[in-house]
Amino acid sequence: MNTFRLTGMTAKLALLGLFLSGLQGCAVMSEEECYATNWYDKGYQDGTEGKGSGMLGEYVEACSKYVNVDRNSYNQGRRQGAEVFCDPSRAYNIGLQGYTLTDICRGTRYESEFVENYKAGYVVYDMGQQIEEIDRNLSDIRDLMDSGNFRGDTYDKLRSNYRYLEQLRYHAQDDYSKLSNANGRRVTVRNYRNEINRMPYPDAMRDARAMKDNIAKANREFDAIRRDMEEANRRMDRAEDDHEYNRYRKQWECLRHAEQRLKRKLDDYQHSYHPSRHPDLNSDRQSCMYR
Repeated sequence: MNTFRLTGMTAKLALLGLFLSGLQGCAVMSEEECYATNWYDKGYQDGTEGKGSGMLGEYVEACSKYVNVDRNSYNQGRRQGAEVFCDPSRAYNIGLQGYTLTDICRGTRYESEFVENYKAGYVVYDMGQQIEEIDRNLSDIRDLMDSGNFRGDTYDKLRSNYRYLEQLRYHAQDDYSKLSNANGRRVTVRNYRNEINRMPYPDAMRDARAMKDNIAKANREFDAIRRDMEEANRRMDRAEDDHEYNRYRKQWECLRHAEQRLKRKLDDYQHSYHPSRHPDLNSDRQSCMYR
């Protein structure tokens, strides 16, 4: 069983050197900002905002052609700001919001406690993400099943996948509750991302979407046939002699037969227990236009 644990990950997370990448954007500074910046204050601000050490390199790249970046002052300020940021009492909520850990707390006074609290919040967030992933799959399958396009083998496979995911979601929600109420206790939960990929029929969604596209293509062909039939009717109404009338009458009858043949093809396709991914759902509509 794949697990997440609320203990024993501190060293691994600290070594990853990740934190709040979501807060870290492009560090482009204008020439005026480069000249005006107090580098101790800039470091302190970045520290209190939880930004990683890579920010300094971006400042150097942006400002080196204008000024010498005072790295020592920046690093001193950042260390002071990091002590403010790396308060263990706020770490759980930061993890709960899903921010990814950088190196901001490395070497700070409460690094170990902060990382542990952060991790406890992050695994709750991550379990919520796994539930959302299950829900997205359930919604996609439900939409396909409710479309009325599928019967036979395709529908049965979709239904089996749906029932599998329903059970998975039930257990994931239970694990989410356990993590949310852990209060520092050790909790072992499943990795549902791996289990989502083990649906009974992993190709069923792809096959169903292909089938849906094929049916949509056939329906567009139906629309084209009906437009041509309406036009043939209008031309019959405006015909100036029997020859012209009979010409468009034959065209209309040819289109009606083409519509009936396409309908039989589509019915056979939808009722097939093992539908082809590349069915022949074309009509011979074009041949009718030359009668």
